[in-house]
Amino acid sequence: MKQEVYKAMSEKEMKKALKDPLNHYMKITNNGVFAVNKLKYKGEIFTLLEGNPVTYYFSIAYDVLPQIDEARMLLMDSLKGKQSEFRWKSSTAFSYIFKVGSIGVIFSFLALESFMNQCLPDFAKVEFEGKKNDKNTIQRKLSFEDKFKTIIPAVTSKNLIEDHPRKAKIIIDIKKLRDDLVHLKENRIVGFVAYEEINNKILNLDLKKIVNTVKFYINYHTPKTIQNYKQIRNTGKARIIKQEFGEDESKQYFKEEVKEFMATKFNNEIK
Repeated sequence: MKQEVYKAMSEKEMKKALKDPLNHYMKITNNGVFAVNKLKYKGEIFTLLEGNPVTYYFSIAYDVLPQIDEARMLLMDSLKGKQSEFRWKSSTAFSYIFKVGSIGVIFSFLALESFMNQCLPDFAKVEFEGKKNDKNTIQRKLSFEDKFKTIIPAVTSKNLIEDHPRKAKIIIDIKKLRDDLVHLKENRIVGFVAYEEINNKILNLDLKKIVNTVKFYINYHTPKTIQNYKQIRNTGKARIIKQEFGEDESKQYFKEEVKEFMATKFNNEIK
């Protein structure tokens, strides 16, 4: 039976329609059909195209790449000779490294896992160890390793483990490091040291390789989800200036010079 399209005749009717939880909206273009979210903030209801959390998560990890280089530079500077008022304390610099390193690892993994969940079919069931599993069961009960090694290759007909074994190992390592951070445990077996191992992992972390591997995995399955482009930006060599410690710190560590570099943009649409 054909259902008539509802048309609001006034702003009041439109607001009433937006408040109805049974009403859902979409935008139809030449490129496909896109979901529209009804959002509410401070009493205002508005509509917005539904974004892709995969690119939200990935952009957070990508954005901290320059920060971890800066943090390591500050740490190395703090270790040079006598501490001066122009340098950060080593403990403060290391906390900066730990912060941005953890953000990069955790949000890289979130992008990875959310993308894998998006690959799962909404209605069809996937066979695993002799049983047919629906999307909800796979997301809730199967391990990351099961999804990565078996489920995703089955539903996408692409096997990163076979095609790119070194990148596959990096992804497994990302999962392990994310678990170490999220489920951080004391490891005080000998002496007083409890977190030395995880601190060394974060200090020596190749965050750029992690972020680029996650990007490769996503684009390997869905090309052009995340793309590079050339951009001109003021950037340059780092220099230390006086630092005022406090909650509202004003920092600048770089002399500006114009350079061409590769940036990343994100296809933020879910069809």
